[in-house]
Amino acid sequence: MSRLQIWAVVVFGLCYFAGTGLAQEEKKAQEEKKGKKADQVEAVVSGVGQRTITFQVERKGKVREEVVGIDDKTDIDRDGTKIKLKDLQATDKVVISYEPDAYTPALSVKVVGKGEIQKVGGED
Repeated sequence: MSRLQIWAVVVFGLCYFAGTGLAQEEKKAQEEKKGKKADQVEAVVSGVGQRTITFQVERKGKVREEVVGIDDKTDIDRDGTKIKLKDLQATDKVVISYEPDAYTPALSVKVVGKGEIQKVGGED
């Protein structure tokens, strides 16, 4: 074999193994994404922004206020009918499906009734 052929085989081998390693890393990253599950929380809407919902949720006996983003892919519905973000109102009781540890928009918001806005926080 000539030196040119040897170099061609070596370069091909390096490219092949590098590509295989990158493909495995991508596959592992996709599996981690799939492994994260969205939480569902029942909450009361306390405010509606242009692209966000502020909601109150009770945790450990205290009322907390959190904000979740909304985008075009977020399903918002009331009584089985799709509605727009601007149709949500403060005091709407909702079930929000989202990933709390990720900076991603909510997956879905379903209005299930009316709630009451409470004082945030509580005595320690």
